[in-house]
Amino acid sequence: MLRSKSVFMLFLLSCSPVLGENEGILLDRILPPSTLKRYRDADYPEQMKIIRRTIQNTCTRLKVQVARNEQDEYLRRLKELKTLGDEALARSRETTSEKMLTHKEVKSLEIELRHTLNLLEDLKMEVHYEVRNHFYPSVDSLDRLRKHLFLQLFEAARSFETELGNTALGFAGGSAWLREASILLPVQGLHTIDRFTEEEFRSIQTSRTLDDRIEVILEIAESRLNEIERRDSGAEWDEEDPNPLEFFTYEDLLHAYNRALEAAMHSIDDDFERGISRMDEIEDALDELNKSCREFEPRVIKMENLIREIKSLDLAKKLSQAQELTSAALKGTETGLKSIRKEE
Repeated sequence: MLRSKSVFMLFLLSCSPVLGENEGILLDRILPPSTLKRYRDADYPEQMKIIRRTIQNTCTRLKVQVARNEQDEYLRRLKELKTLGDEALARSRETTSEKMLTHKEVKSLEIELRHTLNLLEDLKMEVHYEVRNHFYPSVDSLDRLRKHLFLQLFEAARSFETELGNTALGFAGGSAWLREASILLPVQGLHTIDRFTEEEFRSIQTSRTLDDRIEVILEIAESRLNEIERRDSGAEWDEEDPNPLEFFTYEDLLHAYNRALEAAMHSIDDDFERGISRMDEIEDALDELNKSCREFEPRVIKMENLIREIKSLDLAKKLSQAQELTSAALKGTETGLKSIRKEE
């Protein structure tokens, strides 16, 4: 069992006073009365739609207020985002209907949360250093929600055990990330949303088969673990060509690892739902992802020692996510493989 919670235990005592400074704002202070009534009367997917749109509107105001250095105002927006994250997570935990949990509105919210979290990370660097701690409660709340939704959507793969339908695999709620990645311009900087190199993007774009895409994506994930381990051991770069990851931070490297695992799951899910690949190709992709994650899992867990040395909350969060994603990929692929082989 992965010990993702133990990573954060290193920081809870030192961070708890800061977290207390950013308590959420009551929902009725965020939503207009008419919207609040509609929210309370709505079913779960409609509630997630309202939450998503409110997060979008709040982030629009947040960007403007940070740019204008309106500190009181943007701190209030951060508190509102925390409330919205906590509220959506509570509603999600109350919901048991698989149809509701895998609804397109839930998928849309999970995708929106990824953009929101990246925006918050960028905005955090634009404010004064002493104010950045106020971002953590909001980021933590929205990140918990995103992970919860992601894992719920991913766990829909369990229906694969009883029915091999067009949407049975349901890895992670669609392939919006992969579609987005496939249309990105060839020239990408180090701080793009995925932290992939230009060559890696081109390799994903030119991979025509599921097997080729999974191979490229897993090579990206493995390269990040290799680079982290090389630096941690103090080993010199001994290749003839320059190190393409030289200017990536530890946080960048773990971020790219996480995005690669998400991309692998989305890619398999998309091919299955749209019937692009044959079932034997889906099986091969699941098997390759499963084998890689079995090899990745102990290496990711071992990185907890590095977190203790560096003492970075941001890095701890990335590692916790890496542990959860690796575990989710293992569980999902095992379920999928079991179901396919049962049908044969």
